[in-house]
Amino acid sequence: MIFKKYFDWKDVEKAYVRKYKPLSEYGGWGYKINIISKNGAINMRGNIGLQLELKNGKRILIGTQRPQEIDEILKIMQVNGN
Repeated sequence: MIFKKYFDWKDVEKAYVRKYKPLSEYGGWGYKINIISKNGAINMRGNIGLQLELKNGKRILIGTQRPQEIDEILKIMQVNGN
């Protein structure tokens, strides 16, 4: 299964790297969606991810093994006003 989803940065209210609990927050690893809230996660392993909070209230977590690199990119984007 190939998963493709596009999030426009103008639709993102907040973006930050955080630790999470895969089992208790999302029911494990993989592609997970909460049917009630429509919030989701894409995670394969580990417990660190990029949290996107969208302006429409939805939240998406994308797992990463490179949190420092994502944090650096987010800092650059904030400096540029994005």
